[in-house]
Amino acid sequence: MLKIISVSAVAIILTACSMSSNYKRPVNLLFQEKSAEKNQVIHVKRDKKLCGEDSAKQQECPISFYVDDFKAGTFYINNQANYNLYPNTYTLKVKNCTAKCDSHEIDIKIDDELTNREFILSVDKDGKPFIIHMDTLQSQ
Repeated sequence: MLKIISVSAVAIILTACSMSSNYKRPVNLLFQEKSAEKNQVIHVKRDKKLCGEDSAKQQECPISFYVDDFKAGTFYINNQANYNLYPNTYTLKVKNCTAKCDSHEIDIKIDDELTNREFILSVDKDGKPFIIHMDTLQSQ
């Protein structure tokens, strides 16, 4: 009987640990392969702001990140990823579960002249997602 209780306790602990680790890395990542042609690297990070009733251990509303309408990753708080892109102009977009078809997007030329390669994903007080990029903020 003691063995059954011990095995059950270990199973519960392992389940709890695996649930919290589900959010440590972004999922569904695209544009990860490096090549001589895909020589433009951008860094995408999600800040620590949660959406709605979410908690760090229970995140039901991650931010989906798109590159030219291709879903390129799903980001939970504090996730980050690098993307390897061809030199080109792209539409970067974010969506989440807060509203139907509600999204934020920026058009940006990614080439050797782009100095700030960091893009931060966040949500506003109403849970609507947006992208922070200092170069595009300064040009608006």
